[in-house]
Amino acid sequence: MIRPEFRTILTDQRGAAVILWSCFMISVVIYIVIARNVLDDPKYAAGLWFAENARIVLWFLAVVDLGYYVWWKRCYLTEESILGGAKRAKLFRALEGHQGRIEERAASVVSTYVTRKIVLFAILEALAVYGLVLAIVGRYLADQYILSALSFVLLALEFPSEKPLEALVREVEQGG
Repeated sequence: MIRPEFRTILTDQRGAAVILWSCFMISVVIYIVIARNVLDDPKYAAGLWFAENARIVLWFLAVVDLGYYVWWKRCYLTEESILGGAKRAKLFRALEGHQGRIEERAASVVSTYVTRKIVLFAILEALAVYGLVLAIVGRYLADQYILSALSFVLLALEFPSEKPLEALVREVEQGG
C-alpha cells in the first residue's frame, strides 16, 4: 500500500514534467521570434552558399527524427516497457523518501515515466531547431513554420496528463 502523502509526492512529479513540457513549447515560439528578428537585419538575411545542401540534410534529419519519435514512443512509453524498465531508472531526489518495496517500485516507475517523457519532448523539439537553422542559414521561413508547427502540434499531443501516471501507480500498487 502506498501512503497517501507519498502518493501525492508521486503525482506531483507530473508537475515537473508539465513545467519542462511548457519550456519546450515556449522554445518553439522563441525560435520563430529569433529567426524573424535575425532575418530583419539585411546583413544576416543573405543566405549562405551551403543553404540548399543544409536544407536537404535537415529535412532528412527531420524525417529520421519523426521515425525515431514513433519508435521511442512504441518501445519506451508503453505501460509494459515502463513497468519492466523501471528497475534501472535513477530515482528522482523527491522520491527518495519511499518506505517499503511497493513505494520504491512506484518511485522507480514514476521516475522512468517522467524521464522518458522528457526525452520524447526533446526529440520533438529538435524539429523546431531544424526549422530555426533552415530559416537562419537559407531564409527558408516556410520550412521553419512547417517544422515548428509540426513540433508544436506533436508536443501538444504529448502533454503529460494525469491519467497515464495514475494508471502506472495503480498498476504498481495492485502488484503488476
